[in-house]
Amino acid sequence: MRRTIPIIAVVIAALVPPVGAQAATGATVAAPKRPLNARAGAAVWTTSLRTLPNGTALSIDCQVSGQLIDQGPVRVTDKWDRLSDGSYVSDAFVRRAADVPIPACEKTATQAAVTTPATPATPGAVASGAVALKTRGGPSRSAIQYASLPNGTPLSIVCQAHGEVITGTMRTTDLWDRLADGAYVSDAYVNRAGTPPPCAAPAPAAPDTATGTWVSPLPGFSARPGFRTPTNPNHAGVDIMSFVGTPIRAASAGTVLEVVCNIEAGYSCDQTGSASVGGCGWYVKIQHPGGISTLYCHMVRRGAVQPGQHVEAGQVIGYVGSSGNSSAPHLHFEVHVNTPPTTPANAIDPLPFMRAHGAPIG
Repeated sequence: MRRTIPIIAVVIAALVPPVGAQAATGATVAAPKRPLNARAGAAVWTTSLRTLPNGTALSIDCQVSGQLIDQGPVRVTDKWDRLSDGSYVSDAFVRRAADVPIPACEKTATQAAVTTPATPATPGAVASGAVALKTRGGPSRSAIQYASLPNGTPLSIVCQAHGEVITGTMRTTDLWDRLADGAYVSDAYVNRAGTPPPCAAPAPAAPDTATGTWVSPLPGFSARPGFRTPTNPNHAGVDIMSFVGTPIRAASAGTVLEVVCNIEAGYSCDQTGSASVGGCGWYVKIQHPGGISTLYCHMVRRGAVQPGQHVEAGQVIGYVGSSGNSSAPHLHFEVHVNTPPTTPANAIDPLPFMRAHGAPIG
């Protein structure tokens, strides 16, 4: 199990151009579970510039339309608030007086490219029955997930790209529909009247491949399913139960990015944790080819590697423990795509990923 205490990134404010061309609207961040990312644009795939803790005061200049966010605590919306420093936050996580109008931003070239289709869009609607249709960063189910669209949601389809074959409620097809915000949905779950044109540019490669050999991080031990279960939707990995001191191995070759103690203030990673303590404990993060990152939590002591060090598949990087948010010795193992950075949004279920790479762990 894992309940991570986010590490606040240090950002140089001078890198973000000031806006402040009109009177700003006051508001506060409503993000009780984790800090809100202020981004370079109106979508979660744009660069994260800094993180804003719950209750942070905001100064909003204007709003733009961007990626629909349906998991915010305040509202479901495609509106993004441009702050006085030029960064953007989803209005789904912003608390402000309902009667305070926020003017629309004048579109920059970047925003126009993100939100405006180059050709007339083909109308359609989600036809997925009781299960919401996921929008993704590429034409594959392993691509980063952006949002979930309920059955009947209207769609504006810019073009179609070839990708993973999907059997859905409408058809079996390898075509994926690119929407006006740049995200993709499988055409297998789309009811449409017309035929969208092919996308002019090649579709982004699905981030489900990585070069080299892959191995289980704990050979001989099995992982139990546990990735984002209904009872623990924020669990971004799987747990492999083992014994204190069992060697943890790098799942594939790569470069060590972090060797960190991540724990709630007032506690130590060098002590046995508990379910009431927040944090990943001692963990190691490795960057692999193909935009893949793996993360290994709850080590018994600081990892046996250093940031910047190259590791091979199967190399010992640390030892099983129970530090941080842990009630028994185990390894919490995560796989992220489209990295860096690693975020909750780009975590994928490690079990099918590892099976596909010849290293099943459950």
